[in-house]
Amino acid sequence: MRRKEHRLKVHRLFLLGAGASFRVSSGAGAFEERQAPLDRDFCSRLSKVKVIKPHWVEKCREFVENQWLDEKPFQEFGLEQAVLCQLGHLEFIDAIHPRRRKTSLTDFDYMNQLSHLICFALRRAHENTNGAYRIFADKVFPPGKASDEIQDRIITFNYDELLEKNIFKRFSIREIYFDRLADAPSPRRESYTNHPFPLVVKLHGSVNWRCSKQNFESIVRCRPGDEENYYIDPIWYAKVGTPAPEDQSSPLIMPPLPVKPITHVSLFRFLWTTAYEYLHEASELVICGYSLPDADRMAQSMFANFGNKSLTQITVVDPNPEVLAKWRALLRRRNVSRAKWIYYEDFDEYVRAM
Repeated sequence: MRRKEHRLKVHRLFLLGAGASFRVSSGAGAFEERQAPLDRDFCSRLSKVKVIKPHWVEKCREFVENQWLDEKPFQEFGLEQAVLCQLGHLEFIDAIHPRRRKTSLTDFDYMNQLSHLICFALRRAHENTNGAYRIFADKVFPPGKASDEIQDRIITFNYDELLEKNIFKRFSIREIYFDRLADAPSPRRESYTNHPFPLVVKLHGSVNWRCSKQNFESIVRCRPGDEENYYIDPIWYAKVGTPAPEDQSSPLIMPPLPVKPITHVSLFRFLWTTAYEYLHEASELVICGYSLPDADRMAQSMFANFGNKSLTQITVVDPNPEVLAKWRALLRRRNVSRAKWIYYEDFDEYVRAM
C-alpha cells in the first residue's frame, strides 16, 4: 500500500454491485438473456442458456448441470452459494476417495466450465433504452477530460462490461483497467505507459480480460507453486467473444472462491490494494446495488478495516432499505468520519439526481 502522499485524492468513489447492472439492463419487454442477473438468479439464468452456436455452449451448460453434486437443484442456488457448495462436495470426495482423483471431477474442471458459461451469458447483456450507465458515465467521466484530470473513481465486483462500453472511445483500456493489459495474447515487450490509478477497479476480473488456461488453473487451485508473488503473463483484452473451455485461453474472472487469491496473484493484489487506497482517500462514497454479502469475507474485511477521516457523504442506492442499515452499522466507527447519509431506492433515480 502506498504512503498517503502518493495516493490519489479521490472525490467521489462509486461502489457498484450486481444490482446496478441488473437495473440498467432490465425493463419492460426486455429479453431475459439481455439482462445482467443478480447473484440469487445467476444459476437459474445459466441453466436457461440455450444456443445453437457456438457449439461448446450447450455442452458446457450440460456439464455444469450434470456434474452438480448437491441434492438441491443447481438452478435454485445463487452463484456464490453454488460455488461454495460444489467445492465443498469436491473437497470431501477428494479426501475420502483419493483413488478417484485421476478419473473424478476436479475443482478446476468444474470452475473452468462454469467461468466460460458465466462469461458467455454476461457478454449477451445490453443496457436498456433508459441509458442510465451512459448518463452515469458522462457525469463521472465528462467527455473531453483527460483521465488524470478526473478525481472520481469506480470500484466494482461485477464481471460485466456494461458500464465500460460507454467510455471505451474516450480512454485507453490501460487507463480504464490497468497498465499491463495487452491488446493481443502474445506477451508485449515494449514499455508501458504509467497509469497508476485505474478509472475502474474490477476486483473480480472482467468478461473482456483473457489469460492462459494454465494461469487460470493456478488461480482456481490457489497453488501457484512456491512463488510468493505469482504473475499472470500475458493478460489481454478481448473486444468480443468467449473462448471455448477446451481452448488454451480463459476468461480472467475470479469465481466466488472461498479463498480469494489476492495474496499470491499480483494482479488481484494490485486491484484490491488500489481499491483499499481509494476507500482511505475518498471525500464521498456512493454504494450502488451492492449488499455486502456475508460469504465474501475478503470484501467484508476491506470495508471493515479502511480508515477515512475526510469522508463527508455516504450515499446508498438499493431497492432494499435494509441495506442502508447494514452499511451504517459497518461504517459508523471510530476511524471513519461522521458523514452525511443519503438514500435512493432506484439507480435511475439517483443518476438523474447526480
